[in-house]
Amino acid sequence: MGAFFGDIFNIRIKKSLEIFKILLKNPTYLLRGWYSDVLEQAKQEDVIKRYGLTNGLPTVDLIDLVPHFKEIVDPYSYLTETSPPMDIAFLMSLARQYKNCKYLEIGTWRGESLANVSKVAKECVSISLSDEELRKWGHPEKYIKLQRFYSKGLKNVLHINHNSLTFDYSKLNKKFDLIFVDGDHRYTSVKIDTQNVFRLLKDENSVIVWHDCGADTEGVKWSVLAGILDGCPPEKRKNLYRVSNTMCAIYMTKKIKHEFLTFPQTPNKNFKIKINSRKLNKKTK
Repeated sequence: MGAFFGDIFNIRIKKSLEIFKILLKNPTYLLRGWYSDVLEQAKQEDVIKRYGLTNGLPTVDLIDLVPHFKEIVDPYSYLTETSPPMDIAFLMSLARQYKNCKYLEIGTWRGESLANVSKVAKECVSISLSDEELRKWGHPEKYIKLQRFYSKGLKNVLHINHNSLTFDYSKLNKKFDLIFVDGDHRYTSVKIDTQNVFRLLKDENSVIVWHDCGADTEGVKWSVLAGILDGCPPEKRKNLYRVSNTMCAIYMTKKIKHEFLTFPQTPNKNFKIKINSRKLNKKTK
């Protein structure tokens, strides 16, 4: 028995040494994760202290927002840094609610959400980092070449290659029915993007959607939420909500039933999912 526990002890020591060696080779990995956790904790405490939102924003049910929710998301890649299909379908369903919808998207990479919304919106504008700016941020050429993979060449889409934080929005000379904020998700960037887009709403029926306000469909990304709250005009914060079954937050003036939810949530609806696939012709992309 003593030999057995001795073997377990030796295995744990060996594993610990292997992990320690990895951290010695990649100290920034540990520091980055630690800093991110500390920042999230600080933002959570700040939001709770200043806004009293212990569990994040009140939640509105997806089906209450779009009672006849039924969309086909195509194209979709199921690759990293892509919004979940549900969130893209939600954007499409919102765009359908406007006649001749004008849509603004901040933060487009491969362009999946933009390509899908363009099918139901009349006019789409994308503001996303230029290739040069992505290089300055240290992104490899392979990453940069994937810019606008799905959305380039679409007739009703205008791509503006510029940092959304420094862009002069007066040049657009446009107002929008639906705005999707999905750029840099750090606190300061979310705050600035939020301040900017509130000036671009077409009328009282216009809507803003922020992505990654949730760490998942039930959790809270506190740094993003803090940026939204601090960038939002104080009198409009009462119109901020989480959207059930998505990673999105929404601003809307429409009065709707809402409640504060906690993890874990009991399912109150089912979704039917049908998945098809087809090979892409690389020559066409």
